[in-house]
Amino acid sequence: MSNQVIDINNYKFTSADAVLFDANVWLYIYGRQEDVSPRNRATYTLALRRIRSARGQIFLDGFVLSEFINAYARFVYNKLPAESRPAEFKIFRNSAGFKPIARKIARQVRKILQKCQLTETGLETVDWEPILTEYAIGGADFNDMMLAELCKKKV
Repeated sequence: MSNQVIDINNYKFTSADAVLFDANVWLYIYGRQEDVSPRNRATYTLALRRIRSARGQIFLDGFVLSEFINAYARFVYNKLPAESRPAEFKIFRNSAGFKPIARKIARQVRKILQKCQLTETGLETVDWEPILTEYAIGGADFNDMMLAELCKKKV
């Protein structure tokens, strides 16, 4: 692995390339419009298109996915006006007001999953649809559901 930093705008992707974006990159691409600078969104959206056009591999780790989901939800929570924001994030996550947000996050995650190959962490055997469906209803912690599913697979 190289420590060389290369500007993603100038990099020529090939089919031999394999990338793993961190959660911040996915947030730039699929996060809420108002939380992301248009320049960063454009840079990383274009890079994603170029990688896919070159048929490079895009890998995804379950913990990056988890970080994306939780960061997205917390960004929404933190943007709520102080007078209407529940005192604790978990109260917000269990509220009726969170349900449409959870559905939006689940839609964005489905888009990410369509573009990626999961790293071999045991997550590649997980049936994501029931987990995302339950998450989209609201009131569930994605990390807890993911860990429970991995435990079921190990039994």
